[in-house]
Amino acid sequence: MKYAYVSTQEPCSLGVRIVQVQDTKEGLIDVDGVLFWVECDDDVNGGTHYYDMNDNQIKAIGSQS
Repeated sequence: MKYAYVSTQEPCSLGVRIVQVQDTKEGLIDVDGVLFWVECDDDVNGGTHYYDMNDNQIKAIGSQS
């Protein structure tokens, strides 16, 4: 399991951008309502996935779900 660092201030696809993915949450801090960590699958990366704020799920760009 990895962690995705999500920015609510950067819209992309149908949600918001995943800034970074890493093995731990160390090195970056949560900024209330702006930047936060979410557990994610190992195959997630910012170039192919986004965070859907409507259902709080990470999804692949171009997916229908």
